[in-house]
Amino acid sequence: MSRSAGRIGWFLVWAVVFCDIGTSLYYVPGLLYATTGDHAGFFVLSTMVAFVFLCIKEVEITRRFPSGGGVVSLSDKAFGPWFGALGGQLIMVDFFLTVAISAVSGVYYIDSVWHVGGVLPVTLGCLAALCVLNIVGIKESASVSLVLAIAAFTVDIAVVGTALWRAPPEVLMRIPAEFASIRELGPRELLVGYAGAWLAFSGLESMSQLAPAMRDLGPTPRKGMIAVVASVLITAPVLTFLSTASLPVEIKAHEPERFLSELASVWGGHGLKLAVVLSASSLLLFAANTAIIGNYHVMMALVRREFLPAALGSLAHRFQTPYRAIVLCTVVPAAVLVAVQADILLLGELYAFGLLGAFVLSSTGIDVLRWKEGQRGWAFWLGVATSVAVIVAFVVNLVAKEKATIFGTSIAAVGMLVALATRTGWTARMLEKVPRLRPPSEVERSETVFFTVEQAAAQRTEGAVNVIVASRGATRKIFKEAVDRAKARGLTQVYAIYIDEVPGLFYPQLAAPTPEGLTVLEAASAVIESMGMKAVPVWALSHSAAA
Repeated sequence: MSRSAGRIGWFLVWAVVFCDIGTSLYYVPGLLYATTGDHAGFFVLSTMVAFVFLCIKEVEITRRFPSGGGVVSLSDKAFGPWFGALGGQLIMVDFFLTVAISAVSGVYYIDSVWHVGGVLPVTLGCLAALCVLNIVGIKESASVSLVLAIAAFTVDIAVVGTALWRAPPEVLMRIPAEFASIRELGPRELLVGYAGAWLAFSGLESMSQLAPAMRDLGPTPRKGMIAVVASVLITAPVLTFLSTASLPVEIKAHEPERFLSELASVWGGHGLKLAVVLSASSLLLFAANTAIIGNYHVMMALVRREFLPAALGSLAHRFQTPYRAIVLCTVVPAAVLVAVQADILLLGELYAFGLLGAFVLSSTGIDVLRWKEGQRGWAFWLGVATSVAVIVAFVVNLVAKEKATIFGTSIAAVGMLVALATRTGWTARMLEKVPRLRPPSEVERSETVFFTVEQAAAQRTEGAVNVIVASRGATRKIFKEAVDRAKARGLTQVYAIYIDEVPGLFYPQLAAPTPEGLTVLEAASAVIESMGMKAVPVWALSHSAAA
């Protein structure tokens, strides 16, 4: 398949990834301050070294797996299918927490200007609305990401510029004092701070999911990632330094969820604070929706690999969206929010397990593939060092954040048990005992051979106006009209196309026609061939059937 116009270039890649990573700016400084105090900026800056090398590996993942899949595809190829399933479980844990922490942070920022009368109920209402919108089939576009990313980055730069311009020297001098006081920390504090700072880079995994939509897999991911690294370097550590140096102790201690808006208020007044709140809340709620979309795509990939029950991938008859998976993607984060009572610090404690676990599999997976391919140069050993850095952060979090370990391990273990039960057929045997869930005793299996758009185009009649019929239903009258038109032009074949629409920005890693699509293609082929013409059934996947 050619990659050309209509696909996203490096600037839109930057926008989508920055929309994910950029949201961390709104809550990570407060979370880090709770564990590292005024040293939060130092740890964000120091962790960026390993982050940059991990970005290089993420670009390689994007190139190696052009159909997407990220950590699932990589772990499968590097370690085997069960590690692919484990990678899926870890990234799902990450997505669950991303939805929860992004949604509640967005509402907290709104509450800092307009009191909403209860952050938790409003957040649950937002999740319910996102659930409904995704079931209906909300389309997540890169152009929306671009607008939000530019707005958020512009406001971030405005906050940095205003703070640097207006802050007196005695405030700015607190920043080098943070570096000087690092030697007072013990090994345990240094390791905990380093491991916790990785939360600032959550969202990096979205790069590889964009592969199917990229214009090319050469300069596009490389330039997009360079832009991401540059924008994160300019904003994340600087805003963290300025927040810890500028904000009063009572705000840092009691309002960790709104550091950036308070920083804007201190040096830019209400107007700049309002700009931060509007950009932050929009971006955070958008990130929550992106995580829901990414999560149900992971679930659908695991369903296709038979690691989750097929029932979870059932499509809504009216909207053709995986409504059960979407509901699960919103119910779990909602349950987590209720359990922690929207405590942003506790959510931060839970967050690290899935994120760092997925990073470990991604980084070590690339090392394994490079080793198998005979790579032994400096790039390989630098990659190994990056893996060691990520593994250290993961192990430290396992020990230092017991709640995150218990939560993440429990969710991943349940997921792996479900995967085992599904793969061994135990789940299907149990479901067969439920009358309404029992499959029919006789199933007609399709023998229809369908073509991609590119394969069908290769069969077209040169020099003639070919006839193609598109239908969402098995309508005999439409197929007959297409045959009549083809005969009038002296053609010997008719193309029949069915397009399955995929909501969201990301394409599924493995794709096949839905049952409805197969039914339409079979009916079209039968009608066309019964009238003495050759049928060429064509199937395609798109965010928009009309386009």
